[in-house]
Amino acid sequence: MLVDETHIEFAKLSDANEIGIMSKNDIERGLGWRYTPESVVKLIHDSEKNVVVARVASKLVGFGIMTYHEDQANLDLLAVKRNYQRMKIGTQIVQWLEKVAITAGVFNIFVQVRVSNTGAVAFYKRLGFLVLEEKKGYYRGIEAGIILAKSLRRMFNAQ
Repeated sequence: MLVDETHIEFAKLSDANEIGIMSKNDIERGLGWRYTPESVVKLIHDSEKNVVVARVASKLVGFGIMTYHEDQANLDLLAVKRNYQRMKIGTQIVQWLEKVAITAGVFNIFVQVRVSNTGAVAFYKRLGFLVLEEKKGYYRGIEAGIILAKSLRRMFNAQ
């Protein structure tokens, strides 16, 4: 199901607390709390990052954080509240960030996922990401991570 009234926009400073709590509960559980509300405020101000939120009827239902480098980007975090999962909101957030990345001249996007998060791995594969490798102890020495990447530019054969 697709939620028609979903709106993706840059996060506001007033969103930092909710983003931080979602990160703690849905992404960072068992790893400590790195993306606190205070650190999210810094990310919102960081010119090399985009922090975006998805809203349904003005309610924050998901967010994404992307870091941009010269010709590649990293999707640092992505979360959608449980009641809004499987409604294409995560897909909409990623596609919004991909459009910005293309405009910025990015060729590849990388994302890292806990090896235990098979649902996220399947989600990213559906969006065209490919598994590059698995790294033991990737998440603070506690859990293995899977590195995925997606090319945003098609290569062509010059003849």
